[in-house]
Amino acid sequence: MTTSHVPALRRIPAAARSAAEIPALPFTPIPRPDLYAAADSMSGTGHVLLLRAPAGTGKSVLAADWAARHAAGGSDVAWLTVTEQLDDAASLWTVLHERFEIATTTGACPPAAYAAALVETLAARTTPTILVLDDAHLLTDPLLLAGIEYFLHHAPPTVTTMLCARSAPPIRWHVLELHARLTRWGAGELAFTADEIDALCRHHGCELTGAELDALGALTRGWAALVRIAAIHLAAGSDDRAAALAVLARPARAVTDFLLGELVEVLPPTLRRFLTCTSIPVAFTEHLADELVGGGAGHSLHELDLIGFPIDSVVRDGDVWFSCHPLVRAYFLAEARRLGPHVCAELHRRSARWLRTAGLPETALPHQLASADHEQLCEFLSACALRMVLDGTGRTLFDHLARSAPALLDDPFLWLVRVVDALVAGSAAAAVACLDTAAARRAAKASFADAQRLDALTLAATIDVAATTGAMLPESPEDVAPTGDPDLDAYTEIQIATAFVAGGAVTRGEQLLHSGLALAEHAGRPRLVLRALTRLAFAADAVDAATAMRDRAARALAIAEEHGLLETTDAVQATAVAAYGAYLQGETPGAAQIASVLTERVDHDGSHGPVAGWRAHVVGRLLDLERAEEQSAAVDALRRSLLVLLEHKAVPAATGSLILPVVWALLRVHDARTAQLLVERARGIVGELPEVRLADAALHTAADRRKATCAVLEPLLDRAGELRPVSAVTGWLLYSAAQHESRAPAKALAALENALGSATPHRLLRPFLDVPAAMPLLDSYAGRLGRAESFAESIRRHPAARRRPAYPALTHTEMTVLKQLPSGRTAQQIAEDLGVSVNTVKTHLRGIYGKLGTNSRVDALHHARRGGLL
Repeated sequence: MTTSHVPALRRIPAAARSAAEIPALPFTPIPRPDLYAAADSMSGTGHVLLLRAPAGTGKSVLAADWAARHAAGGSDVAWLTVTEQLDDAASLWTVLHERFEIATTTGACPPAAYAAALVETLAARTTPTILVLDDAHLLTDPLLLAGIEYFLHHAPPTVTTMLCARSAPPIRWHVLELHARLTRWGAGELAFTADEIDALCRHHGCELTGAELDALGALTRGWAALVRIAAIHLAAGSDDRAAALAVLARPARAVTDFLLGELVEVLPPTLRRFLTCTSIPVAFTEHLADELVGGGAGHSLHELDLIGFPIDSVVRDGDVWFSCHPLVRAYFLAEARRLGPHVCAELHRRSARWLRTAGLPETALPHQLASADHEQLCEFLSACALRMVLDGTGRTLFDHLARSAPALLDDPFLWLVRVVDALVAGSAAAAVACLDTAAARRAAKASFADAQRLDALTLAATIDVAATTGAMLPESPEDVAPTGDPDLDAYTEIQIATAFVAGGAVTRGEQLLHSGLALAEHAGRPRLVLRALTRLAFAADAVDAATAMRDRAARALAIAEEHGLLETTDAVQATAVAAYGAYLQGETPGAAQIASVLTERVDHDGSHGPVAGWRAHVVGRLLDLERAEEQSAAVDALRRSLLVLLEHKAVPAATGSLILPVVWALLRVHDARTAQLLVERARGIVGELPEVRLADAALHTAADRRKATCAVLEPLLDRAGELRPVSAVTGWLLYSAAQHESRAPAKALAALENALGSATPHRLLRPFLDVPAAMPLLDSYAGRLGRAESFAESIRRHPAARRRPAYPALTHTEMTVLKQLPSGRTAQQIAEDLGVSVNTVKTHLRGIYGKLGTNSRVDALHHARRGGLL
């Protein structure tokens, strides 16, 4: 049995007693102030500190350094290193009684009597006392253990007891814990920090970079002896630190010798076989271990825990996963390879099969590749490759294949999977290129996947690429037969549904989305659940169902937050839909929400664009406008964003719904000319959409052309049921205003009632906040709106329902001069910039002052900003 080389306790003169009994260290220990402070906090309570960790983890060094510090401060320190000779009640208690000058009892004596005598003696002392029992795992004598247990339970408050052991002696530790008198420190608490590893390496003349320190920390996990061995190895090695670290991880001979001498040689054959088989996976559960060793894993784990073997455990998704220290695993992995390639391949096959069944394809893939079974690998990829990509581990998949099976990367099915991976990563250009390559490869070679899978994934990926890039989607894509693969079937249904929604078949699209959502939820695929909910929010957006938009988007974001997916494209799109739904209902989203919607990314090719797409970017600019202090600049940014969306030739209906808000924003800053140009540009791209015609009506209204307004609106309102709700509300409001100005109150009231009727189901307040005449109309007809009166009153009381000053419209030239005023330039300087006479500028200034009801530049600027002109 291995024992410590620290000397046993011996009699010394009283004057030098404490310092002499603490073992002298052959080196200067690394200071550990945090651990010292934690141990200090236990003093004065009769506390017990159990240091239970493998050999070389620094138990004795820590105890000796801490005890020496206390001895220097006046504490009485007694240090006893247990040996096989002291594993006897009479021998150990005799030594302790001599140390504290207790008269030795002759003849047999109950164990508790020895302990009670020591307790009584220490209780009569006022000097703080520290008792250290090193190598306490060697305590096995039942009578001796009974006495020590009695002492630990009854030690007076002035005594602190520290036991250092590789495994805990068989004492009823739980009783001490129940009385809050026990603290346990294991290898985790004793592990060196990064700074301590750095200090130890420097002590050995080895200065490492931050990355090298991280690598060494991960390799040794702060195990003191291994860090010291590594520092010596690296200091003596070549300048190629990466190679030296790689040699160390094999592990190096010095590490192997240490592990053999301190850990492995004392293990029985059954435990050595268990550790050899379970070294194949990085981590394992009890059930996986049973699969690898043929049963009995629970008993082996219990035995290893009793002897304090360095195996960590962590709970993940309800299962306890075990993992050996990296260097210990490396040792046993080398042992497994010595069993021969066939045995190793079989262990990898068992690992892959179990991990795949457990729903961990990413973890199973390396084992599937190592099993060297091509047929099983192809079956695995056919069933699991898409899932890995949708789980966000596509890079891992393709990196492993590139290293171990590069020929498979040219398979048509994997090119289609690459398309989805590029879309998950947000690289539309790469997705388009992969889709083209997939089509070419399918025409040229056979795939390991069957034709049904290829057809389904081709259709789904094609729709996904089109939806991402803004290309035209098939209006009525053909349904494909289910493949039986929940990932592929759910992904396909979601994409087909997206095409239906984009084509206007919202009801059919929602049916498919709910079906895809059910499949994704049943299969436990959070990314697909998130996508289905986000697309359901889009479906509600297509019909201006603001409440449903917000509810569905909120569900999507809850899933995203639960599974750490808040930065994915789908989550950002859900944020945009939720924010737009709030906007339609007259609410202003928070700054963080707007910033998320406006987030941009840079692709691998250097191009950049919004994470959520250009439509969401326009929505973000629209929301940002509500909070902007400089309205003109924010409106211009909104206009430019819409132009980019138009140039992308996205789905016309989705684009058209944003034309009106931008036109209203331009009219608020009295830039009717730019608004007119924008409408004409939109007409040339998306055609005569109802929203484009409504934008014409808004421009006519701003120019006070009532007859032209009605001429545009009447054909649209004759089929108002075909309009989107926001468009219908806007059309009825514009028509009501025109009739009201034409002194036709009956028609005005009927139109206003229609507007309220279209707005009420989804509480669409936004058109009433955008159309300038909406608030005066609600004021004029208050009390005559019947069942819509309550909703109308809530609009009139809305905080944003302010009645803007009704300034006469400024001419284009007056607006040009007005925009020069904030610069502080004189009339002469403005005239020179515009290429006109100073008298012309002064004439325009008088016109501006008169229309704004002011008589100075300062007042004019104040009124212009308040009225939205600047």
